[in-house]
Amino acid sequence: MSESSVKVRFAPSPTGELHLGGARTALFNWLFAKHNKGKFFLRIEDTDTLRSKEKYTKQILDSLSWLGFEWDDPIIYQSERNSQYKLYLKKLLDSNQVYRCFCSRNDLDESRNAGDYKYSGKCRNLSEQDVKEKLNQGISFTYRIFIPDGKTDYNDLVYGAITVDNNEIDDFIIVRSDGSPTYNFTAVVDDHDMSISHVIRGEDHLANTPKQIILYKSLGYDIPTFAHLPLILGPDRKRLSKRHGAPGIQYYRDQGYFPIVLINHLALLGWNLGNEEEIFSINNLIENFDLSDIHKKGAVWDKKKLQWISGQHLKNMSTDEIMNSIRSVDEEWGKGHEISFLIAIIEMLKVRAKSLNDFIVQSESFFKDPKKYNKVGLSKCWKDDSTNMIVESLLARINTIDDWRKEEIDKALKLFADQNQLAMGKITMPIRMAVLGSLSGPSVIEILALIGKKTTIHRLNKALEKLPI
Repeated sequence: MSESSVKVRFAPSPTGELHLGGARTALFNWLFAKHNKGKFFLRIEDTDTLRSKEKYTKQILDSLSWLGFEWDDPIIYQSERNSQYKLYLKKLLDSNQVYRCFCSRNDLDESRNAGDYKYSGKCRNLSEQDVKEKLNQGISFTYRIFIPDGKTDYNDLVYGAITVDNNEIDDFIIVRSDGSPTYNFTAVVDDHDMSISHVIRGEDHLANTPKQIILYKSLGYDIPTFAHLPLILGPDRKRLSKRHGAPGIQYYRDQGYFPIVLINHLALLGWNLGNEEEIFSINNLIENFDLSDIHKKGAVWDKKKLQWISGQHLKNMSTDEIMNSIRSVDEEWGKGHEISFLIAIIEMLKVRAKSLNDFIVQSESFFKDPKKYNKVGLSKCWKDDSTNMIVESLLARINTIDDWRKEEIDKALKLFADQNQLAMGKITMPIRMAVLGSLSGPSVIEILALIGKKTTIHRLNKALEKLPI
C-alpha cells in the first residue's frame, strides 16, 4: 500500500450534535490519514430530510474545526447526489441484481408477527407480467437486492477474519417506496466515488458490512478495507448515550477545555501504545497512530480521567499561552491589573485548574471580595464568636508586618499560633474563609502575599462584620 493511496472519510448525519463517539471516529480517521500522508474527507449524510437540520451541520463543522480536523477537498452532501444514486440503481436493475418489492408495511408486520424476522422473498420471483400488473395498479414498491448464496468473508483490521453466512441476510431494501436511497446503498456508492481505501467506523456498523460488501460485488467495485472501532461506554459499561448525560463536543469547548485535551482522552478510548504513556501531543499521536494498536474491548468514558489529562497539559503550557486562551474566552479577565499579578495568579492555579473556566472561576477571588461564604466550610472553621476573637487578635499582629513577603507572613502566623497555643489550622482556615469565601484553594501564605496587606486586612474586617452567620 503506497502512502498516497490512503483515503478515509468521516460521514456524520446532521440529526444531532457531534458527540464523543462521532468525534473519536473522526479522530481515528484523521490520525490514520495523517500518519500515512493520505487524505481525510468529510461527507454529510443528510438524506433523512425530516431529521437532518442545517443547525446540526453547522455545529458538526464548527466542532471538527475547533478540534483541528481539517478535511481535504469540498464537503460531500448526500442530499445533492440523488442523480448518482439513480444511475447506480439503474445499473443494478439492468444487471438483474435488484427487484421491485410490492409488499406493504402490513404484509411485513404480519410476517414478523408470525415469527419471520427475515423478509420472506414473496416478491423475489415475480414474473414480468406480475410486475407490470402491479405497476399499472399503482401499488407502491421498494427496491431490494438479491442476496446470493454462499458466504461473505472479509478481514477487519480490528476484529480479524469475519465470515457471515448469506442465509443470515435477507434481501434488504436499497431504495424506499418514496424513492429515497437507504444508508447501505448510499454509503457504498459514495465510498466508491470518493475512492475511499479504508472505512473506519464504530463497531455498531459490523452488521452493515457484509451487506455493503455484497453491494460492492454487485456493482463490480473494489472493496475497501474495514476497521471497526470499539464502543465508548458509560460508567455502567453500557454504550455511552444521552442518558449518561453525555454532551456534545461544543460543551467541552464552552467549558474551557483545550482541543488537545479532548483529543488526547478520545485517542486513549480504544487505542494505546501498549505502555504506560498517556499524555500525547498532536504530533506524537500522528507519529504513533496505527490501527493495529486498536483493541476490541469497549472503553469507558471517564470525566475524572479527562480532568487529569487536562491538568497534565495545562502544567506543560506556558503562562502566556494560558493567559491568551483565557482572554479568548473572557476578554475582560484581569483588566486593570498588572501583568505580573495575572502571571502570578496563573502560576498559582496551574497545579489545580483543569480547564480555562477553572482559571476564570478560581481566580475571581483574587480580583473581588467574596460574595458569599461556603456554609460547609463555615461549619468547620467559623462556628461561633470565638473565631472572631482569634481573627481580631490576628489582625493586630498582621498590622505589624512591615515587609509583606511570604517568609515574613509565614513567620508572623506561626509565632501568633505558638504564643496563643493554637494549631495552625485554627488560624489559616478562618483566614482562607475570609479571603476566598471557601476552604479550598492554593496556599494561604501565597494568597496573602499576592493580594497584598491592604486587601487582606479589608477582607478580614469584612468577614468579622458578617460572620458567624
